[in-house]
Amino acid sequence: LHSRAKVPERDRKYKRNSRMRSWPFWTLLVIAVSGPWFGVVREPQWERVTWIPFFGFEDKPRDVVVNFLLFVPFGWSFAKTASGRGAAAAMAAGAALSLAVEIPQLFFRLRDPSATDLLMAVCGSGAGSIASQAFYRRDPRGAPGGREAGERCGQQQ
Repeated sequence: LHSRAKVPERDRKYKRNSRMRSWPFWTLLVIAVSGPWFGVVREPQWERVTWIPFFGFEDKPRDVVVNFLLFVPFGWSFAKTASGRGAAAAMAAGAALSLAVEIPQLFFRLRDPSATDLLMAVCGSGAGSIASQAFYRRDPRGAPGGREAGERCGQQQ
């Protein structure tokens, strides 16, 4: 007969290696919903940029909430697959993704780049990361907590 003590360890290794990295999916989704991707102009429209968050005429409460909620799953999945990195890494990744979407909007007539969108992306990514770490009982600074700490020390719970 085989030892049953080895079975949970194999399951943990398999589960760890088979994690689906869903943050690339969320990256593509954010880019797709940031359209319309037509109405291109030759010169950047710097006059349409809202540099101060929450002061633009296009910063409606609904848009702010939607932008925040759009980045929560990104932060969740980023934290889940980027183990050992805290909320700051997810927030930086969210900011980079938001900038990658906001900068091209300078060249679209139907879009207005906004600091509010960038801020809400950072906040949504951070909230998703913190929620993921809390759900998986991981300290936001990357230290293991709860059930995870016992597993790493060789204790089964």
